[in-house]
Amino acid sequence: METEAGRIARYVQRYKLLRDIGELQVESVADETVFLTRCCSLLLQDPDYNLVWVGRKEHGNTIAPVTMVVRDGLPARQCRQALERLVGEAPATNSAARALRDGGPVVAGLDTEDDAGALGRLAAMTGSRTCGSWPLVHNRQQYGVLTVHSIREDSLTGIEFDFIANVAATLSRALSLHDTSRHLRLEHDFNCEIVQTVQALLVSLSHCGEILSFNPTAQEVTGHAEAEVKGKFWVDVLISPEKRAESQNRFSRVLKGGWSEMNFQAELLTRNGDRRMIEWHGSIRPDIEQGRVGLVLFGIDITGKLAADQALNHALAKWENIFSSVQDPALIVSEQGTILDVNPATVAAARRPREELIGRGVCEILHGNRRPGAICPLEVLLGQKKSRIFETELQGLRGNFLLTVSPLLACDGTSGAALLLARDLTEEQLMKAEAFRAAQLASVGELAAGVAHEINNPINGIINYAQILIDSGQAGPDARILRHIIREGQRIAGITKNLLDFSRKREQSAEPVHVPTLFRHCIELIRHQYLIDGITLAEDYADDLPLAFCNPQQIQQVFLNVFSNARYALNERYPTAHADKLIAIAAFPRQHGQRDLVRITITDYGTGIEHDLMDRLMDPFFSTKSKGEGTGLGLSISHSLIRENKGHFRIKSQWGEWTTAIIDLPTAEGGTN
Repeated sequence: METEAGRIARYVQRYKLLRDIGELQVESVADETVFLTRCCSLLLQDPDYNLVWVGRKEHGNTIAPVTMVVRDGLPARQCRQALERLVGEAPATNSAARALRDGGPVVAGLDTEDDAGALGRLAAMTGSRTCGSWPLVHNRQQYGVLTVHSIREDSLTGIEFDFIANVAATLSRALSLHDTSRHLRLEHDFNCEIVQTVQALLVSLSHCGEILSFNPTAQEVTGHAEAEVKGKFWVDVLISPEKRAESQNRFSRVLKGGWSEMNFQAELLTRNGDRRMIEWHGSIRPDIEQGRVGLVLFGIDITGKLAADQALNHALAKWENIFSSVQDPALIVSEQGTILDVNPATVAAARRPREELIGRGVCEILHGNRRPGAICPLEVLLGQKKSRIFETELQGLRGNFLLTVSPLLACDGTSGAALLLARDLTEEQLMKAEAFRAAQLASVGELAAGVAHEINNPINGIINYAQILIDSGQAGPDARILRHIIREGQRIAGITKNLLDFSRKREQSAEPVHVPTLFRHCIELIRHQYLIDGITLAEDYADDLPLAFCNPQQIQQVFLNVFSNARYALNERYPTAHADKLIAIAAFPRQHGQRDLVRITITDYGTGIEHDLMDRLMDPFFSTKSKGEGTGLGLSISHSLIRENKGHFRIKSQWGEWTTAIIDLPTAEGGTN
């Protein structure tokens, strides 16, 4: 048995080992593995221990040896290989894996004869009889496992067990301190890197406002090196002279009032005399050791931004001034057709508040209503992002306009909106448009005359031959077909007659005409048909209505053409009698410049005309009627007749509501001049 003196000597030795391990810190060696190896070597100073190793858990609950130390004379290389095979076996076969799994120490005896596995081979090589493993845990953080092999069978129990447990606790604390120190160093290095590289001024101040640190950006902006500003009052370096007192008072209020931060803008006078505007954010910086507080200032140079903002505001103000002063209606419209902005001229022309225009559809505001499912050509044009100038009637602005569509380019070169500029057409411009249309109609008339003459001869022959067959009695059962040929041929002849009337130059036989009398002659011709259809006529003539100077037969033909179109539109909207199935006729004097005119309006409350068709109404052969119900020549001929009588003819309409034919004729007094 071991003597009392021997036990005391062992206790003294182990106390010395524990003290040496405690004094050995991770920071005193270059590497954590070297530290663990030295600790294991100190443990091997106990004569009962022959192998000590430290391992860590990896993915999949496997153990990886970090370091291993064996007593001199043992085959270190073979022991290492046996240990690697041991940790590769199932966790139940080694104490280290069980200690990590259970979170507590595991001590087991070794039998080299019964254990044929890696643990038995390792015990046979080293002569170990007992193996114990202690998890290295501190503050619930696991750092690995310490395993000790002893040559005594009754080892690693009692006081010896407590000794190894203390060693494991000491190692755990040292590893925790090393890990914490490493994280702090990384954080410090990271913070230092941020301070050195951040593109903002970072300045730390003492509790009395002295500069403690000055990052490179602050040095670059101010022109002062850190060494020359340390210890100086911050306002003397960072604030222009006229604002220093105010800024110092603000700094004092923050520190005395216990505020956590402050934000302000201040002008900085650089070393070379430039003035920069800095936006500062100040945060309290506590000094735990001194029991005082200071301030960290984070500054952003906004001089360039302020200049850019000022230039932008100036440009916006200039644009707003130009946009508002334009005398013609101007609109900013999105690619989808939504109105984004309008100028005062648009508000005046639309006779609606600005708030009712913004955010609405451009087709709804400019054109009024439209048929469900109909495509607005203006919206199509906006989607194509193309420039365009064209004449059109804008019912929402109550007039005829020269509309300019100009896509607006964004900063990236794309187009997401457009400027619409609507120039009100004057009477002179209307007259130019009339002259242009007259030239078009003249060309069409010449073509129509040639075509009509070429068609008339063969069609008359067809009609005559068919009639001869019927009169001779040779048609037999085919007489019905021949009568159809004659009827359709006569229809073709009627169309060619209209073409010839359209193209023929008429003799001028203008005379003073009483417009109400002319209307009554026309009404006599259509009254019976209107009674059958349930159409009501309303007449309103000014008491001081002057005589018009025109060809009565030609103007009567115009009235009949307009009445025919009005009847068709009313019957389309109201197939049966209805209170609103009405045609309103009005005539009143009007003066334009030096000319005295008679204005005649014929309004029906039928289907109306879509705005995208308005520009084509006067085109020959264009008709809004169903196929076979119109030749498309009525309005073209009417337009030509009014022009020959030195008047003006145009159409206004609100789809689904009404259509008005407006005719201006010279007065007898003015027309004879």
